[in-house]
Amino acid sequence: MTGPAGTFENPTVTRILDAAAAVFAEEGFGGARVDAIAARAGVNKAMLYYHVGDKAELYAAVLSRNFAHARARLATAVAQPGTSTDRLRAVIAAIVSLVDELPAHPRIMLREIASGAANLPDTVVRQMLELLAMVRGVLEEGVRDGQLRPVDPLLTHLMILGTVTFMTATLPVRQRMGALGVPLRELDASGHLASYLADVLLHGIAAPGGLR
Repeated sequence: MTGPAGTFENPTVTRILDAAAAVFAEEGFGGARVDAIAARAGVNKAMLYYHVGDKAELYAAVLSRNFAHARARLATAVAQPGTSTDRLRAVIAAIVSLVDELPAHPRIMLREIASGAANLPDTVVRQMLELLAMVRGVLEEGVRDGQLRPVDPLLTHLMILGTVTFMTATLPVRQRMGALGVPLRELDASGHLASYLADVLLHGIAAPGGLR
């Protein structure tokens, strides 16, 4: 971020980034307009540029703040006492809880993925790699202590993120299914989803002795 007051702790910056996150979630990077972000934040464009910068810098700042928050949550999860599977459950719960804490983030990332990561800054990719390293550490610990079998850490990480992100994005569709009488398990509460995802990931869906 640019500007002498450009810190996440600054109340004006926080208001600007909150507004930018909402607009980027609604319109994507290409459709977002700095005028709309400034209006939603209650500041003029000159103030926005002074505190943060242009649209690309706004986008990078929003994502950087989100991933910094995610890193702090995952760091707490991987530091929890217990077994490696306890820590993996804590990691999954932390990722699920981030959806409640950063509701615009999944929509921003879905739009970014759909664009082929055309606007994703390298600095943010490095932050994403830090999160992957945390998950890899838990998985490798589980292999060492005999609780987990060797799996690809990137694919496992993406499976967790993909499930959580898609569950969030499909809520309106699932609500319509429910209105039509389709029985749906209640997974929208973060604790329910985290527990279900952890159980499926750790135990799979095959019944004991069911695979031949």
